[in-house]
Amino acid sequence: MNQAFVDASWQEQSGPDGLARGVGGWGLVLLRPGTLPARVQGQLLAPDNNAAEIRAVLEAVRAAPAGEPLTVHTDNQAVIASVGRGRGPALLDDDAREVQAEALARGVTLRVVYAPRTRRHMRSAHDLANDARRGTGAAGLPGVQSDVLIEQRPAQPEARVSLRRPGERVTALVPLDLSSDVPPSAQALLAAVGLALPGEALLIRRASRVAQALWQRPERALRPAAQAQLHHARRAADENGVQVEFLGTG
Repeated sequence: MNQAFVDASWQEQSGPDGLARGVGGWGLVLLRPGTLPARVQGQLLAPDNNAAEIRAVLEAVRAAPAGEPLTVHTDNQAVIASVGRGRGPALLDDDAREVQAEALARGVTLRVVYAPRTRRHMRSAHDLANDARRGTGAAGLPGVQSDVLIEQRPAQPEARVSLRRPGERVTALVPLDLSSDVPPSAQALLAAVGLALPGEALLIRRASRVAQALWQRPERALRPAAQAQLHHARRAADENGVQVEFLGTG
């Protein structure tokens, strides 16, 4: 079952003409079976917080796989009433219809339910929304070291990647393409690095010697396509200030 945890942030601001305008941000954490959590955020102009909240639901529908059911978790009762029951505030009618039309067009069976902000993924969505509203981009964790454990057996079609950071733990089964130019152990490592938030330091346990060597020197890969994929992952990590350290081998 695909699930999305959504939240929004909104603040009234005065423009140079003295008129009040609302600047909002939305954030979502999308969970799909067999894949790593995806974090998405954005900024928007909105008349109030409810409009920003319902935009988060719309973006969750857009980000979810087409043709599959989606459960959206929110702590906003007005959004639940408008999108889930069709009985919300009149000001949200147009936005709610847009969400339903998008779900219909993409073949997404949508369910909207309540979740308290104290839930782990709700807190992540809340942080993403606040950062988006402020214009500071993805939520970062400068100076924080997180532990990552890679469990991958030879010739197996998937690996288990577990990340533990302060206040959050993420575990996912990562499908491996055994026909890829990138060795399976390196695929698992790239998936683990993909969990990092900007500015985060990862202490990775049980990465294979091959995966470590290819991460440190992508040019060691035998195929150009593998080199390109490894170089891209390294550049993305460097641009986001992600540090990768290894402890032991798998």
